Amino acid sequence: MDKMPLTDGEIAQLRRREAAILARLDLLKRTMSETKALDTLAFKSKLFKEAQEELRHVQDKLAGLDED
Repeated sequence: MDKMPLTDGEIAQLRRREAAILARLDLLKRTMSETKALDTLAFKSKLFKEAQEELRHVQDKLAGLDED
């Protein structure tokens, strides 16, 4: 099955999404280091892992490895 290459618009949209996710990850890293409450740390850790997975998905799509 041949895959359709991403259009310039799709690539630009994915790059913006990638930048937004990276900014979110950076913010989570900084706030996690300032947080002392364990329940808050656990929640932020969950958000961090979800953002990493989303970033991986976007980067796979940009690399042409995604099956979607």
